[in-house]
Amino acid sequence: MHSNKVGALQALAILALAPGAAHAQTSSPPPAVTLDNNEISKQAENPVSNLATLPLRYEADFNDGPYDATKSTFELDQAVVPFSINDNWSLITRTKLPFISDPPKKLHDPWQTGFGNGYTTFFLSPRQGEGFYWGIGPVLSYPSATNSATGVNKWGLGPSVAILKKDAGPWQWGAVVNNIWSLGGPPHGSKNRTNTFLLNPFISYHFANGWALGSSPNVAANWLAVPGQDWTLPVGGGVSKTLRVGRQPVKLALDGYYNAIRPQAGDLNWVAMLTLTFVFPD
Repeated sequence: MHSNKVGALQALAILALAPGAAHAQTSSPPPAVTLDNNEISKQAENPVSNLATLPLRYEADFNDGPYDATKSTFELDQAVVPFSINDNWSLITRTKLPFISDPPKKLHDPWQTGFGNGYTTFFLSPRQGEGFYWGIGPVLSYPSATNSATGVNKWGLGPSVAILKKDAGPWQWGAVVNNIWSLGGPPHGSKNRTNTFLLNPFISYHFANGWALGSSPNVAANWLAVPGQDWTLPVGGGVSKTLRVGRQPVKLALDGYYNAIRPQAGDLNWVAMLTLTFVFPD
């Protein structure tokens, strides 16, 4: 009799736990959504993306200096690292750090090689954009330059704004704007000081299978330069392809620009860029 009671209690316990077990199985999180190559391509261009990106770029500036040499820049180009603040807001960091091989500016002068001034932008951005995304925050420049030819030995600070229009369609456009002032130094002297403006508009059209055409010129102004030598205005664009190397999404882009307006006539008239961007969806 005792064994019958134990068996009955065991059967009741199994029946009571069965719905909970079934519920636990059905309430497990859904599998992660795999982004296609077109969406990965768009996210690689997004300045306030919630995906981490690692862009590595080689930039060749042609016809530099009296020897018409090529200025080479190897850089970490606006790497994105997002941080979640809460369900509504994110802090997006974008970091740029160049390594420069600079030709002589005068006859018989040596080449100058070293790190330039890097900077990190801190964008406060809403997590839900619904097709239009934006971010605003400070940009901090640090004295990473290893010599006076590749940068200035001062910290810098300024404001930055980013916008992006992105939806399910093939077009995507936006812009990043900032201005950096050096901290400290003579109020009117230009030596070892910075006061630079950057406007980076971008527009792209995304085809099937990860192909895209786009333009993303860096329109720049050096407010400390003499009038007539303060603006740089590139005109051009390029092509890109997003693919997978194993499970890793990567975007390969080739761009070319003509500096229609530049500080020195005849110098740095053409720029070519090769960029390899690693995107981390998880």
